[in-house]
Amino acid sequence: MEECYKLIERQNYAEALKHLTQILKREINNPQLETIFLIQHILSQSQRYKNLQIKILEIVKQEEIEEDIDDDKYFNLVLDLINLYIDQNNIQQAKNWSKQLKKYAQGIKYNEALLYLIDNLDSMLACKQKSIDLKEQLETYERLSELEKKTKYFEHDGMPAYLIPTRWFNKWKSYVTDTPIELPNENLNMEKEVEALENLFNVSSDLDIEEQINAPGPINGFSLIQAQSALELDPFGPKSYTNYILKENIREGADFILVGHKIFEYFKNIYGGFEIKRVIVEHSQTHQKYVDLVPRMIQFIILPNEEKHRSRLITANSSDLVLDLCKKVSRVLKLNNEVRWWKFNDFQSQEDFIKKLQKRELYKQVSAKVLEKTMMIDEINFTSSDLFICEVRYGRDWQISEIDKKKLSSFKRKMNVSDVPKIMNDSRKGVTGLQNLGNTCFMNAALQCLSNTYELTEYMVSNEFYQHLNCDNPLGTKGVLATAYAELMKIMWYGNNSAVSAYDLKRVIGKFAPQFYGYGQQDSHEFLSYLLDGLHEDLNRVLNKPFVSEVEITDETDFEASRIFWNNYILRNQSKIQQLMVGQYKSTLVCPYCHRVSKTFDPYMSLSLPIPSYTLIQLSLYFIYQNGKIPLKIQLNLTSDQDANFIGQELSKALDIEQDQMNFILLKDHLIKERIKKKQNVKWIQEHEGQLFVYQIEKEFHQLSDDQIHVDFYYCNKMDRNYNEQILTFPRQFVMDKKDKIIDIYFKIYQQFKHHLILIIQELSEQLLNEGVNIEEFCQGVPETIEQFIEEIKQFKFDLFKLLYRGKPMDHTNQDPIENFNTKVLSVNVILNPIFGRQDLNNLKFQRCKDFNIEQNRQLRKGEYTLEDCLRSFAKEEILGKGNEWYCNKCKQHVQATKQMEIYRAPQLLIVHLKRFRSGNNRISNYGGFFYSGGSQKITTMVHFPKNLNLNPFVLSKVNDNDRIDYNYELYGVDNHFGGLGGGHYTACAYNSLINKWVDYNDSSARLTSANVESEAAYVLFYRRTDSQKCSLGR
Repeated sequence: MEECYKLIERQNYAEALKHLTQILKREINNPQLETIFLIQHILSQSQRYKNLQIKILEIVKQEEIEEDIDDDKYFNLVLDLINLYIDQNNIQQAKNWSKQLKKYAQGIKYNEALLYLIDNLDSMLACKQKSIDLKEQLETYERLSELEKKTKYFEHDGMPAYLIPTRWFNKWKSYVTDTPIELPNENLNMEKEVEALENLFNVSSDLDIEEQINAPGPINGFSLIQAQSALELDPFGPKSYTNYILKENIREGADFILVGHKIFEYFKNIYGGFEIKRVIVEHSQTHQKYVDLVPRMIQFIILPNEEKHRSRLITANSSDLVLDLCKKVSRVLKLNNEVRWWKFNDFQSQEDFIKKLQKRELYKQVSAKVLEKTMMIDEINFTSSDLFICEVRYGRDWQISEIDKKKLSSFKRKMNVSDVPKIMNDSRKGVTGLQNLGNTCFMNAALQCLSNTYELTEYMVSNEFYQHLNCDNPLGTKGVLATAYAELMKIMWYGNNSAVSAYDLKRVIGKFAPQFYGYGQQDSHEFLSYLLDGLHEDLNRVLNKPFVSEVEITDETDFEASRIFWNNYILRNQSKIQQLMVGQYKSTLVCPYCHRVSKTFDPYMSLSLPIPSYTLIQLSLYFIYQNGKIPLKIQLNLTSDQDANFIGQELSKALDIEQDQMNFILLKDHLIKERIKKKQNVKWIQEHEGQLFVYQIEKEFHQLSDDQIHVDFYYCNKMDRNYNEQILTFPRQFVMDKKDKIIDIYFKIYQQFKHHLILIIQELSEQLLNEGVNIEEFCQGVPETIEQFIEEIKQFKFDLFKLLYRGKPMDHTNQDPIENFNTKVLSVNVILNPIFGRQDLNNLKFQRCKDFNIEQNRQLRKGEYTLEDCLRSFAKEEILGKGNEWYCNKCKQHVQATKQMEIYRAPQLLIVHLKRFRSGNNRISNYGGFFYSGGSQKITTMVHFPKNLNLNPFVLSKVNDNDRIDYNYELYGVDNHFGGLGGGHYTACAYNSLINKWVDYNDSSARLTSANVESEAAYVLFYRRTDSQKCSLGR
């Protein structure tokens, strides 16, 4: 099981699921909660597989699970199951499981928080939707949304903000705009492993291309929260929003949207629901407003006389005072006595105290300090693993005192620089983990690589930096950032704790850079860039920056021009960071009309390299069979220089279908946007709006002969001539001869429609068929001749469908050839009989599909590139896109110039940022007055990077200007990102030059590792030039 946890942590879901499936097979008669928990965690990463999730979670019935279980884990798994039923609009099953969950919770000793959730869940499930016109709902939402923008709602301190699950909001948009939700493309690469689970539970793998349109149901805030039985409930009504805890790692946009009071109340009035509320607060330093999404969770025990000294949990906002905490605990526990809060001096003191409690030893003195009531919660350095003491005063005196009699008035940090430490035998020497303070792995990974940048670390821990501290620089932090960073480095290198907290540093950064305030996941490279820039300004030896005029380069050589730009930069910037880490770009722009050349030489602190655009394009398509077989959803991994013809070859080999029997179509909102030729480039297909569909057809569209007509037909669900037809699903296709008649079109369409009709024929047989028809015989096959079709259709009491062309009925008795329509493409609407109600349309499964894996794609995913490929791609010429034009002062206009970026000089310490995250413009869906973009993606291609990097061929000063520096580098750090866009997990590997070993850093864990640190998770690389001075840390 430990191996599964490691695989999940590294986001290797396929391998973890493979292991877990084998474990579950062995446990199938006595399933372990841990196994189900991990499987559910993996499957919940996808928006698919919901039927499989339900099937697995249904085995968590109390009587079928081991006796000694984690109550919170069991409760949350059942809550996941209930949320799945709510999502499927199966409210009755959700109610049934809610009853079972309540019965279970009633058997738990400390169950107040759990029963509180169940009571609210039952209230939500009892909500009935009000009948409000859908168009009116959309218009009201747009009006209220516009009002929020005009009044700047989210810039008002103290106003409530409500979290609405993105899933619910998308379902509501689909419902009111009558637009199906297109399921997102996912790159979890675990289709085989999921199939093995589906076979184990006998679950169908059919998937819908788009979801059927249904009412969204109640606003299910429970999908965003997790239950914790230790949580103490606040009885004060205005603070009731603190009585539930959000799930870890949920993100705005992906998991929820934020709305104001009026929008939420409008939705809740119609649909009902459970509200997840937070408060807008003002940042104490920058005065910017933000929603305080993640309250701090404070774990504590009550002393004295607390039964068994059980651990309790309470929440507090970062801006709350300790005094607010005292008031809250008094409300919660109904205390009339005075209370005070203690925080242990260190983790070891906490552990020693807990052991004393367990042995029932006296605890009159503690190695802890009393928190001043005027302190803000945000000023206290703690993590979720810290345990506080809440001491209740009985009588005149307090019963607990400090072991250390020296009284500290506050934990507030001042800018004091500690003495230069010495390496001791028990010093960690940099092999020190960093505690995760709450989604702070992005910070920890960057700090570990920077910590092993010994040139900077020596400068900080020796206090040499102190003489260069620039406390008057308006662009810096008055020296606070540099001081906090130096103190952290001293603890990491000279302390003896296996893991320490970077809380002080994070707090300083949060004050001056609000984007890093709070506890949401951030980008590690962006954090590193801010930290280095902040350190540079704090340590900038230029106290009075002179004004430097803009440089215009005319006939100067590159050598001369670069010196001019560099000298101007040095006039304003001189620091240790600048000396070690700043290089220089050369940027060249050429006007396409007058050929004017503009050159600039700008500084850089990290080299951001593109992963070549042809590296890998992940393209999803739907393959539609001609014979009514279930469509396939296929994901291909292609290079951008390939074309539709190559896709056809891959499909032909995998599906045994001739290439010339395939049509390539781009669809948007069920309508054809583009008919793609086989020579069309893959990159063009990806960048153009619409979803790729490939149809099996008699003959490819662009190869039709003069005596053939191409037919597209659309299933629609309205027959009243006074209304426009509503297209239900993607079009189907076939080819006709021009001499064919309209009855032949009816026959062709019926052949395909019968596959769907068979799905419901038994349910609606009395309504559909004349008496005496043999249903079993009817379901055997599809008529092969028009005569068989005419005989079969006579068995029905009514017309199954009618055909319209350009809004006019197509009379099947008309004997004229279809060439009279005088068109190469005949677009026909199939108007279904009203007897097929909305539920029956769902059962007809027009949208169903199933995942299909082409094994060759796994080999294609192994397309790998080198760091040299990225460097060459970086230096390629490009034409500026529209909206990003350059102003040519000779032509006096903005032009799409040719641009080239090159490295002119490289620094002693080279930081290389691989641009793994990018946004695409091919997935923009318009829902009325708002847009949703799902085109962002992470490039997971393997980029091989050498331990020894020869940068000489890529440095212009070396190539062209006889630079004497040898630009050979050695790798010493890797900042890794595992997982997908916006979430995932960061770790680091770094070479410790004091002990001459590689160390693997994963938050609190720091362990020696092998020298093989290359992986496709590499995000930021750290290189040291080989002519650098050797490490002198600790000497």
